[in-house]
Amino acid sequence: MLIAGTSCVDYSTLNNRKKGIDAGGESGNTFYGMRSWVAKHRPPFVILENVCNAPWSGVVDRFKEIGYSAGWMRMDTKNFYIPHTRTRVYLLAVDDRRSTIPEQWLDSMKREMPRPASSTLDSWLLHHDDPRIHTSRQRLVMESQASAERRRKEVDWARCEQRHARARHEERLGNKRPLIAWVESR
Repeated sequence: MLIAGTSCVDYSTLNNRKKGIDAGGESGNTFYGMRSWVAKHRPPFVILENVCNAPWSGVVDRFKEIGYSAGWMRMDTKNFYIPHTRTRVYLLAVDDRRSTIPEQWLDSMKREMPRPASSTLDSWLLHHDDPRIHTSRQRLVMESQASAERRRKEVDWARCEQRHARARHEERLGNKRPLIAWVESR
């Protein structure tokens, strides 16, 4: 199973220069990179998450082109037992053109899965002037600084690069970026 969330920058309501899925933007390119991986490795299920304004009908069509059935649904986390609001769209794609699983999944999500949060987010949080918050923040800053210093001293970047090169070789990806066709700018 692949669970993915591709770039949303070109679909976001905050972007004044939106681009469609085929316009060569970052969002379309990362989607097509993920879809190329799916076409090559054929996972039985793909769950994709993105912003509500993404071209979901087009995404379904692109999955159909590679032999996947797909269905999508707009969901708000507060309706699925999480005490905050975050509205996103989730898509389920199944490697089988005749599969009814996406429709069954959508039906199940609509009928059986919703369960509103039983308490507000505020009931889970400490009051803003609770001394434990200040103490915890100070501890986090100190630990973060110490951890960053240790990482700078401990990371063997040459070894990381070798592991990366070996993985690319084993996956037969080559030295370029074949999935997204990204080219280094000069």
